Amino acid sequence: MFYTAETLATNSRLQRQWDSLWATRNIYNTQHNLMINQYRNVMDGETLAANQSGGFSKDFWKEVDNNIIQLRDQETGMEIVNDLMGLQTVLTIGKTAKLYNVVGDIADDVSISIDGQAPYSHDHTDYGSDGDPIPVFTAGFGVNWRHAAGLSTVGIDLVLDSQTAKMRQFNKKVVNYFLNGDASISVEGYKGQGLKNHRNTAKIDLGTSGANIDLTTADLPALLAFFGFSGAFGQTAFNNKVDAYDVMWVSYEAWGNLIKPVVVSVGAGAGNSVVNGRIIDTLLPYAGVKEIRPTYALKGSEFIAYQRRKDVVTPLVGMATGVVPKPRFMPQENYNFQIMSAAGLQITRDGDGKSGVVYGAKLS
Repeated sequence: MFYTAETLATNSRLQRQWDSLWATRNIYNTQHNLMINQYRNVMDGETLAANQSGGFSKDFWKEVDNNIIQLRDQETGMEIVNDLMGLQTVLTIGKTAKLYNVVGDIADDVSISIDGQAPYSHDHTDYGSDGDPIPVFTAGFGVNWRHAAGLSTVGIDLVLDSQTAKMRQFNKKVVNYFLNGDASISVEGYKGQGLKNHRNTAKIDLGTSGANIDLTTADLPALLAFFGFSGAFGQTAFNNKVDAYDVMWVSYEAWGNLIKPVVVSVGAGAGNSVVNGRIIDTLLPYAGVKEIRPTYALKGSEFIAYQRRKDVVTPLVGMATGVVPKPRFMPQENYNFQIMSAAGLQITRDGDGKSGVVYGAKLS
Protein backbone atom coordinates (compact mmCIF):
# COMPACT_ATOMS: atom_id res chain seq x y z
CA MET A 1 0.00 0.00 0.00
CA PHE A 2 3.09 2.21 0.12
CA TYR A 3 5.83 3.02 -2.36
CA THR A 4 9.16 1.96 -0.89
CA ALA A 5 12.41 0.80 -2.48
CA GLU A 6 11.59 -2.77 -1.41
CA THR A 7 8.02 -2.87 -2.74
CA LEU A 8 8.99 -1.20 -6.01
CA ALA A 9 11.83 -3.68 -6.54
CA THR A 10 9.66 -6.73 -5.91
CA ASN A 11 6.34 -5.82 -7.52
CA SER A 12 6.05 -4.85 -11.18
CA ARG A 13 2.47 -3.61 -10.81
CA LEU A 14 3.50 -1.18 -8.08
CA GLN A 15 6.37 -0.03 -10.30
CA ARG A 16 3.91 0.74 -13.10
CA GLN A 17 1.73 2.67 -10.65
CA TRP A 18 4.81 4.61 -9.51
CA ASP A 19 5.62 5.47 -13.13
CA SER A 20 2.04 6.66 -13.63
CA LEU A 21 2.26 8.79 -10.48
CA TRP A 22 5.38 10.51 -11.78
CA ALA A 23 3.81 10.98 -15.21
CA THR A 24 0.98 12.94 -13.53
CA ARG A 25 3.52 15.07 -11.65
CA ASN A 26 5.45 15.79 -14.84
CA ILE A 27 2.23 16.67 -16.68
CA TYR A 28 1.53 19.21 -13.93
CA ASN A 29 4.95 20.81 -14.39
CA THR A 30 4.39 21.10 -18.14
CA GLN A 31 0.94 22.64 -17.67
CA HIS A 32 2.26 24.97 -14.95
CA ASN A 33 5.04 26.28 -17.20
CA LEU A 34 2.61 26.84 -20.05
CA MET A 35 0.42 28.91 -17.71
CA ILE A 36 3.38 30.97 -16.47
CA ASN A 37 4.65 31.66 -19.98
CA GLN A 38 1.19 32.73 -21.08
CA TYR A 39 0.77 35.30 -18.29
CA ARG A 40 4.39 36.27 -17.54
CA ASN A 41 4.19 39.68 -19.21
CA VAL A 42 1.17 40.79 -17.16
CA MET A 43 2.18 39.46 -13.72
CA ASP A 44 3.68 41.75 -11.05
CA GLY A 45 6.85 40.74 -9.21
CA GLU A 46 5.10 39.23 -6.17
CA THR A 47 2.77 37.15 -8.30
CA LEU A 48 5.65 36.00 -10.46
CA ALA A 49 7.66 34.99 -7.37
CA ALA A 50 4.78 32.82 -6.19
CA ASN A 51 4.61 31.16 -9.61
CA GLN A 52 8.20 30.27 -10.32
CA SER A 53 8.70 28.36 -13.54
CA GLY A 54 9.80 24.78 -13.47
CA GLY A 55 7.03 23.44 -11.23
CA PHE A 56 7.87 21.02 -8.43
CA SER A 57 11.34 19.49 -8.28
CA LYS A 58 12.30 15.90 -7.51
CA ASP A 59 13.63 17.06 -4.14
CA PHE A 60 10.21 18.52 -3.36
CA TRP A 61 8.46 15.23 -4.14
CA LYS A 62 11.07 13.27 -2.20
CA GLU A 63 10.07 15.22 0.91
CA VAL A 64 6.37 14.59 0.25
CA ASP A 65 6.87 10.86 -0.43
CA ASN A 66 9.08 10.42 2.64
CA ASN A 67 6.38 12.07 4.73
CA ILE A 68 3.88 9.40 3.64
CA ILE A 69 6.22 6.64 4.84
CA GLN A 70 7.01 8.39 8.12
CA LEU A 71 3.31 8.81 8.92
CA ARG A 72 2.22 5.26 8.08
CA ASP A 73 3.15 4.02 11.57
CA GLN A 74 1.85 6.97 13.57
CA GLU A 75 -1.92 6.53 13.38
CA THR A 76 -3.61 4.24 15.91
CA GLY A 77 -4.45 0.95 14.23
CA MET A 78 -1.97 1.29 11.37
CA GLU A 79 0.14 -1.35 13.11
CA ILE A 80 -2.58 -3.87 12.20
CA VAL A 81 -2.81 -2.64 8.61
CA ASN A 82 0.98 -2.70 8.22
CA ASP A 83 1.18 -6.23 9.62
CA LEU A 84 -1.32 -7.37 7.00
CA MET A 85 0.53 -5.60 4.20
CA GLY A 86 3.03 -8.43 4.09
CA LEU A 87 0.14 -10.44 2.59
CA GLN A 88 -1.05 -7.80 0.11
CA THR A 89 -2.39 -8.63 -3.34
CA VAL A 90 -1.56 -5.89 -5.85
CA LEU A 91 -4.13 -5.45 -8.63
CA THR A 92 -4.65 -3.07 -11.50
CA ILE A 93 -6.59 0.12 -10.77
CA GLY A 94 -9.29 -1.12 -13.17
CA LYS A 95 -10.28 -3.80 -10.66
CA THR A 96 -13.13 -2.55 -8.46
CA ALA A 97 -13.55 -5.95 -6.76
CA LYS A 98 -11.64 -9.20 -6.49
CA LEU A 99 -13.73 -12.33 -6.82
CA TYR A 100 -12.68 -15.90 -6.12
CA ASN A 101 -14.20 -19.33 -6.58
CA VAL A 102 -15.42 -21.40 -3.66
CA VAL A 103 -15.16 -25.08 -4.52
CA GLY A 104 -18.35 -26.99 -3.81
CA ASP A 105 -19.03 -30.64 -3.07
CA ILE A 106 -18.27 -33.69 -5.19
CA ALA A 107 -19.26 -37.34 -4.95
CA ASP A 108 -17.16 -39.39 -2.52
CA ASP A 109 -17.30 -42.66 -4.50
CA VAL A 110 -13.79 -44.08 -4.87
CA SER A 111 -13.84 -47.68 -6.04
CA ILE A 112 -11.43 -50.38 -4.88
CA SER A 113 -11.17 -53.54 -7.01
CA ILE A 114 -8.68 -56.05 -8.37
CA ASP A 115 -9.31 -55.43 -12.07
CA GLY A 116 -10.04 -51.69 -11.95
CA GLN A 117 -13.39 -52.24 -13.66
CA ALA A 118 -15.64 -51.34 -10.73
CA PRO A 119 -18.07 -48.53 -11.56
CA TYR A 120 -17.33 -44.99 -10.46
CA SER A 121 -18.81 -41.61 -11.27
CA HIS A 122 -17.44 -38.76 -13.39
CA ASP A 123 -19.25 -35.90 -11.71
CA HIS A 124 -17.90 -32.34 -11.66
CA THR A 125 -17.57 -30.11 -8.67
CA ASP A 126 -19.79 -27.08 -8.35
CA TYR A 127 -18.34 -23.62 -7.84
CA GLY A 128 -19.71 -20.76 -5.84
CA SER A 129 -18.15 -17.33 -5.77
CA ASP A 130 -17.32 -14.67 -3.23
CA GLY A 131 -15.50 -11.38 -3.39
CA ASP A 132 -14.63 -8.04 -1.87
CA PRO A 133 -14.64 -4.47 -3.23
CA ILE A 134 -11.59 -2.23 -3.63
CA PRO A 135 -12.68 1.34 -2.80
CA VAL A 136 -10.69 4.47 -3.59
CA PHE A 137 -9.62 6.73 -0.72
CA THR A 138 -9.14 10.38 -1.64
CA ALA A 139 -8.36 13.55 0.30
CA GLY A 140 -7.01 16.98 -0.47
CA PHE A 141 -4.80 19.64 1.09
CA GLY A 142 -3.26 22.86 -0.10
CA VAL A 143 -1.19 25.98 0.45
CA ASN A 144 -2.21 29.57 -0.20
CA TRP A 145 -0.54 30.84 -3.36
CA ARG A 146 0.79 34.01 -1.67
CA HIS A 147 2.49 32.00 1.08
CA ALA A 148 4.05 29.52 -1.28
CA ALA A 149 7.01 31.62 -2.50
CA GLY A 150 7.38 29.14 -5.29
CA LEU A 151 7.42 26.27 -2.79
CA SER A 152 11.18 26.14 -3.19
CA THR A 153 12.35 27.08 0.32
CA VAL A 154 10.04 27.78 3.27
CA GLY A 155 7.09 26.75 1.12
CA ILE A 156 7.91 23.05 1.42
CA ASP A 157 7.37 23.29 5.17
CA LEU A 158 3.91 24.70 4.59
CA VAL A 159 3.10 21.81 2.27
CA LEU A 160 4.41 19.20 4.70
CA ASP A 161 2.43 20.73 7.58
CA SER A 162 -0.81 20.52 5.59
CA GLN A 163 0.07 17.07 4.27
CA THR A 164 0.84 15.74 7.75
CA ALA A 165 -2.46 16.97 9.17
CA LYS A 166 -4.47 15.50 6.29
CA MET A 167 -2.51 12.24 6.15
CA ARG A 168 -3.44 11.57 9.77
CA GLN A 169 -7.12 11.84 8.82
CA PHE A 170 -6.50 9.78 5.68
CA ASN A 171 -4.81 6.95 7.59
CA LYS A 172 -7.53 7.06 10.24
CA LYS A 173 -10.12 6.42 7.52
CA VAL A 174 -8.05 3.53 6.12
CA VAL A 175 -7.75 1.94 9.58
CA ASN A 176 -11.48 2.26 10.17
CA TYR A 177 -12.21 0.56 6.84
CA PHE A 178 -9.85 -2.34 7.57
CA LEU A 179 -11.48 -2.84 10.97
CA ASN A 180 -15.14 -2.02 10.30
CA GLY A 181 -15.59 -1.72 6.54
CA ASP A 182 -18.05 0.76 5.06
CA ALA A 183 -21.72 -0.08 4.50
CA SER A 184 -21.93 2.39 1.60
CA ILE A 185 -19.33 0.46 -0.45
CA SER A 186 -20.80 -2.31 -2.59
CA VAL A 187 -19.68 -3.88 -5.89
CA GLU A 188 -21.75 -6.60 -7.56
CA GLY A 189 -23.51 -7.14 -4.25
CA TYR A 190 -20.28 -7.64 -2.30
CA LYS A 191 -20.12 -5.28 0.67
CA GLY A 192 -17.09 -3.44 1.98
CA GLN A 193 -16.42 -5.24 5.27
CA GLY A 194 -13.55 -5.18 7.77
CA LEU A 195 -11.85 -7.60 10.13
CA LYS A 196 -14.54 -7.18 12.78
CA ASN A 197 -17.69 -7.51 10.73
CA HIS A 198 -16.67 -9.48 7.65
CA ARG A 199 -19.09 -12.28 6.82
CA ASN A 200 -16.12 -14.67 6.66
CA THR A 201 -14.69 -13.72 10.05
CA ALA A 202 -15.50 -16.20 12.81
CA LYS A 203 -17.16 -14.45 15.77
CA ILE A 204 -16.93 -15.21 19.47
CA ASP A 205 -19.46 -13.59 21.78
CA LEU A 206 -17.76 -12.70 25.06
CA GLY A 207 -21.01 -11.45 26.61
CA THR A 208 -23.30 -13.14 29.10
CA SER A 209 -25.05 -15.10 26.36
CA GLY A 210 -21.73 -16.36 25.05
CA ALA A 211 -18.38 -17.13 26.66
CA ASN A 212 -19.16 -14.70 29.50
CA ILE A 213 -15.60 -13.53 30.06
CA ASP A 214 -13.98 -10.13 30.51
CA LEU A 215 -10.42 -10.27 29.21
CA THR A 216 -9.54 -7.09 31.10
CA THR A 217 -10.13 -8.69 34.52
CA ALA A 218 -10.17 -12.50 34.04
CA ASP A 219 -7.71 -14.45 36.17
CA LEU A 220 -5.37 -17.13 34.87
CA PRO A 221 -7.73 -20.12 35.44
CA ALA A 222 -10.55 -18.33 33.56
CA LEU A 223 -8.20 -17.42 30.70
CA LEU A 224 -6.87 -20.97 30.46
CA ALA A 225 -10.44 -22.26 30.32
CA PHE A 226 -11.37 -19.79 27.57
CA PHE A 227 -8.30 -20.36 25.39
CA GLY A 228 -8.01 -24.09 26.08
CA PHE A 229 -9.27 -26.74 23.70
CA SER A 230 -12.67 -27.00 25.37
CA GLY A 231 -13.12 -23.24 25.67
CA ALA A 232 -14.83 -20.87 23.23
CA PHE A 233 -11.55 -19.76 21.65
CA GLY A 234 -10.11 -23.27 21.45
CA GLN A 235 -13.30 -24.68 19.94
CA THR A 236 -13.45 -21.88 17.35
CA ALA A 237 -9.90 -22.71 16.27
CA PHE A 238 -10.72 -26.44 16.20
CA ASN A 239 -13.93 -25.96 14.20
CA ASN A 240 -12.00 -23.92 11.62
CA LYS A 241 -9.02 -26.32 11.51
CA VAL A 242 -6.60 -23.69 12.78
CA ASP A 243 -3.54 -25.18 14.48
CA ALA A 244 -2.54 -21.76 15.83
CA TYR A 245 -3.28 -18.15 14.96
CA ASP A 246 -0.10 -16.27 14.07
CA VAL A 247 -1.04 -13.05 15.85
CA MET A 248 -3.74 -11.85 18.20
CA TRP A 249 -4.42 -8.16 18.76
CA VAL A 250 -5.95 -7.09 22.08
CA SER A 251 -6.80 -3.80 23.71
CA TYR A 252 -4.37 -2.19 26.12
CA GLU A 253 -6.90 -2.83 28.89
CA ALA A 254 -6.70 -6.56 28.18
CA TRP A 255 -2.94 -6.34 27.68
CA GLY A 256 -2.58 -4.80 31.13
CA ASN A 257 -4.35 -7.83 32.57
CA LEU A 258 -2.23 -10.29 30.57
CA ILE A 259 1.06 -8.87 31.81
CA LYS A 260 0.11 -9.07 35.47
CA PRO A 261 2.51 -11.18 37.53
CA VAL A 262 1.67 -14.74 38.47
CA VAL A 263 2.12 -14.99 42.23
CA VAL A 264 2.75 -18.48 43.61
CA SER A 265 2.54 -19.40 47.29
CA VAL A 266 5.47 -21.52 48.45
CA GLY A 267 4.45 -22.02 52.03
CA ALA A 268 2.34 -20.78 54.86
CA GLY A 269 2.38 -17.12 55.75
CA ALA A 270 1.83 -13.86 53.93
CA GLY A 271 5.46 -13.47 53.00
CA ASN A 272 5.93 -16.85 51.41
CA SER A 273 4.93 -15.96 47.84
CA VAL A 274 7.06 -15.51 44.75
CA VAL A 275 6.43 -14.04 41.31
CA ASN A 276 6.57 -16.74 38.64
CA GLY A 277 6.48 -14.81 35.38
CA ARG A 278 3.44 -13.11 33.85
CA ILE A 279 -0.02 -14.40 33.01
CA ILE A 280 0.75 -14.17 29.28
CA ASP A 281 3.88 -16.31 29.67
CA THR A 282 1.88 -19.10 31.31
CA LEU A 283 -1.07 -18.72 28.92
CA LEU A 284 0.62 -18.66 25.49
CA PRO A 285 1.72 -22.32 25.32
CA TYR A 286 -1.93 -23.35 25.76
CA ALA A 287 -3.69 -20.55 23.89
CA GLY A 288 -3.38 -21.61 20.25
CA VAL A 289 -1.81 -18.22 19.48
CA LYS A 290 1.82 -17.66 18.56
CA GLU A 291 1.93 -13.99 19.54
CA ILE A 292 -0.27 -11.48 21.36
CA ARG A 293 0.13 -7.76 20.67
CA PRO A 294 -1.59 -4.70 22.16
CA THR A 295 -3.26 -1.94 20.14
CA TYR A 296 -5.19 1.20 21.02
CA ALA A 297 -7.48 0.47 18.07
CA LEU A 298 -9.40 -2.06 20.20
CA LYS A 299 -11.28 -1.44 23.43
CA GLY A 300 -12.15 -3.55 26.46
CA SER A 301 -12.31 -7.29 25.74
CA GLU A 302 -12.16 -6.92 21.96
CA PHE A 303 -9.62 -9.02 20.10
CA ILE A 304 -8.73 -9.94 16.52
CA ALA A 305 -6.66 -12.98 15.61
CA TYR A 306 -5.64 -14.35 12.22
CA GLN A 307 -3.35 -16.68 10.38
CA ARG A 308 -0.75 -14.86 8.31
CA ARG A 309 -1.65 -16.60 5.08
CA LYS A 310 -2.53 -14.91 1.82
CA ASP A 311 -5.30 -17.44 1.17
CA VAL A 312 -6.85 -16.50 4.53
CA VAL A 313 -6.65 -12.70 4.60
CA THR A 314 -5.11 -10.25 2.15
CA PRO A 315 -5.23 -6.49 1.61
CA LEU A 316 -6.31 -5.75 -1.97
CA VAL A 317 -4.19 -2.89 -3.32
CA GLY A 318 -5.34 -1.26 -6.54
CA MET A 319 -3.20 1.83 -6.00
CA ALA A 320 -0.58 2.58 -3.38
CA THR A 321 -0.85 5.82 -1.41
CA GLY A 322 0.49 8.74 -3.39
CA VAL A 323 0.23 12.53 -3.71
CA VAL A 324 -0.24 14.44 -6.96
CA PRO A 325 -0.75 18.16 -7.64
CA LYS A 326 -4.03 19.57 -8.92
CA PRO A 327 -3.85 21.76 -12.03
CA ARG A 328 -3.71 25.56 -11.62
CA PHE A 329 -5.16 27.60 -14.45
CA MET A 330 -4.62 31.09 -13.02
CA PRO A 331 -1.59 32.57 -11.20
CA GLN A 332 -3.72 33.45 -8.16
CA GLU A 333 -5.03 29.91 -7.65
CA ASN A 334 -3.88 28.09 -4.53
CA TYR A 335 -1.50 25.16 -4.69
CA ASN A 336 -3.69 22.13 -4.07
CA PHE A 337 -2.77 18.45 -3.83
CA GLN A 338 -4.63 15.15 -3.86
CA ILE A 339 -3.91 12.08 -1.72
CA MET A 340 -5.23 8.90 -3.27
CA SER A 341 -5.07 5.15 -2.80
CA ALA A 342 -7.26 2.19 -3.70
CA ALA A 343 -7.37 -0.60 -1.14
CA GLY A 344 -9.76 -3.21 0.21
CA LEU A 345 -9.63 -6.28 2.41
CA GLN A 346 -10.40 -9.87 1.48
CA ILE A 347 -11.13 -12.54 4.08
CA THR A 348 -11.89 -15.94 2.63
CA ARG A 349 -13.60 -19.15 3.67
CA ASP A 350 -12.90 -22.46 2.02
CA GLY A 351 -15.51 -24.80 0.56
CA ASP A 352 -16.26 -26.17 4.03
CA GLY A 353 -16.84 -22.68 5.45
CA LYS A 354 -13.58 -22.63 7.44
CA SER A 355 -11.95 -19.28 8.26
CA GLY A 356 -8.55 -18.33 9.66
CA VAL A 357 -9.72 -14.99 11.09
CA VAL A 358 -11.60 -14.55 14.38
CA TYR A 359 -13.05 -11.54 16.17
CA GLY A 360 -14.11 -11.57 19.79
CA ALA A 361 -16.18 -8.95 21.64
CA LYS A 362 -19.23 -8.60 23.84
CA LEU A 363 -21.78 -9.14 21.08
CA SER A 364 -24.75 -9.78 23.39
